[in-house]
Amino acid sequence: MRSLTVIALLGSLLFSCNPNKREPQVVELKPAPVFNEDSAYRFIEEQIAFGFRIPGTEAHEACGNYLASKLTSYGFAVSEQKDTIVGYDNKLFPLRNISAILNPQAEKRILLCAHWDSRPFADQGDEDKDQPIVGANDNASGVAVILEMARIMGQTPSSVGVEIVLFDMEDQGRPTFQETDNPDDHGYCLGSKYWSENLTGAKPDFGILLNMVGAANAEFTLEHFSWEHASQHLLELWDLGNQLGYDQHFIYNRTHIIFDDHMHVNQLAGIPCVAIIHQDVKNRSLFWDHWHTKNDQIEVIDIETLRAVGSTCVQMVYNQ
Repeated sequence: MRSLTVIALLGSLLFSCNPNKREPQVVELKPAPVFNEDSAYRFIEEQIAFGFRIPGTEAHEACGNYLASKLTSYGFAVSEQKDTIVGYDNKLFPLRNISAILNPQAEKRILLCAHWDSRPFADQGDEDKDQPIVGANDNASGVAVILEMARIMGQTPSSVGVEIVLFDMEDQGRPTFQETDNPDDHGYCLGSKYWSENLTGAKPDFGILLNMVGAANAEFTLEHFSWEHASQHLLELWDLGNQLGYDQHFIYNRTHIIFDDHMHVNQLAGIPCVAIIHQDVKNRSLFWDHWHTKNDQIEVIDIETLRAVGSTCVQMVYNQ
């Protein structure tokens, strides 16, 4: 993902400095299974053990096989989109989006999505900018939360259909150290763009995107694009998080636009989709401290944050 820098800075001034004026709304908590954060943590370990999940590599292929196998084992019907697509500088990349669905005949359907590729450049770090990152938080964490949700939903199905999409090619964008005359040729979020442009069949009623959801003390704010396109679902999700006791994570401050996969899901697929993404307006990058650096290792993962995000998303599904 990347920040829309000018808009982001304006958004920070307009929204993030404002006090939280909204009180959490009380929501009935319907029966829901317990999210296991230790299991989610293991899913992160297993993903990063394959190596750098960069399209076209053996590690990427092996990790994709692992993800598809896991989802199948939990009772989901798995399908894949594979193609060769054009990235920045007209470079060709192999694309592999992994989709899975449970209870497809249900009247209502929820989309859970995250990107599963890892960044080939540590271009936000102070050194080794041309080297790949492990991507424990960005975004093995988001995928891990979804895998754990899939595991428990396979054991205790909800009344709604659940569609999972693991997007490829989110983080293969142009590195910051490479100049360009065309800022639109950034090359980010290509997997979600491809999926959204080629969507067929029944659409989910709404979606939740998970990105960088495992760091200690993570704060998730009301990201501007999510607010503009899916405010009802955004507030319902935040209310649930607060009612479950995770008010230190789910903050009601409205913050700037983030260019992430949910933008294509909203605009191209026409599915209201909210982003749970770790922002930090105090940082120049506007993201968490180790974003796109070599420090994005397993050591940055905090199971309490995984529990907060996973439990809230599970409750959101079973509350429908």
